[in-house]
Amino acid sequence: MVVDRSWEIAFDALAALPVRAARMVLAAQGLDRNAVIVLDADSDAFVTVPGLPPHLSQETVSLSSDGTRLVYVARQDDGAAPMRVVLHTLATGARQEFASDDFLRAALSPDGALLAVLADLSSGPGIPGLGDEIAGIELIETATGTRRRLWAAEGYWEEASLSWSPDGRLLAATYLTLDDVLTTVVLDLSGKEIGSYAERVALPGPHSVWASGHELIVYPEPDDESPLIAIDVPTGGERRFARRNFEAYLAISGGRVVRPGSSPGRFVTTDLNDGDERPFLTVSPAIAIDALDLAP
Repeated sequence: MVVDRSWEIAFDALAALPVRAARMVLAAQGLDRNAVIVLDADSDAFVTVPGLPPHLSQETVSLSSDGTRLVYVARQDDGAAPMRVVLHTLATGARQEFASDDFLRAALSPDGALLAVLADLSSGPGIPGLGDEIAGIELIETATGTRRRLWAAEGYWEEASLSWSPDGRLLAATYLTLDDVLTTVVLDLSGKEIGSYAERVALPGPHSVWASGHELIVYPEPDDESPLIAIDVPTGGERRFARRNFEAYLAISGGRVVRPGSSPGRFVTTDLNDGDERPFLTVSPAIAIDALDLAP
């Protein structure tokens, strides 16, 4: 498991190479450039991904469950609309693209058959109170491109989060209601709401949300202390963990949290109670992380 050890990255010395599969992806901002960095599943070496489009949205980058593909949203190569959801094969650089003006973020199902896409289905100029404000989720069959609307609600994708359960039967998404309440919903593949949790926010990384097939890890919002909370979806029951440090959550994997450490370029892991701190990533020179996703 990636979070069981510590890693070092020399940002300016990274080679741009194709890999068969990756165990980790970071969308990073350096002093003079952005890069998407992957941890090669075969060599345990960090490399940058070659051949990415120029108008990639860094915060949308994630991995397929098998680590062989990147998932991200990008504008057309000339910077124009519409947005594209891109499945990018790491070994070959081949891209499979799905375009729409509505697309904001996407997550690939564990079996690779379906893309779940956050879509802004609003009408009007995008100003609150002028037009219908609709947040939606659409499913795309990757083999055919067939697209169908799964779910929609009045609101906004203020906190964009979307994730599949490990068995691919459920989806969790966080959105902002018209009453300005951040809410996480759990849906089945018919679009039925299995659960709705007000003032509960999921992390944006698609592999950081589900602790198991029936349990979510979220945090409360608003809450100055913002400890992590495990929600049992069948019962709605909650377990609240402790928090002793107030750096941002970046990812969760194997019961450990990734967050910034005490100095620039240093990232650590802790248990869910913010204890047992261990070094995780040291990057030189220091970078900012727009997205971090860890393959299950």
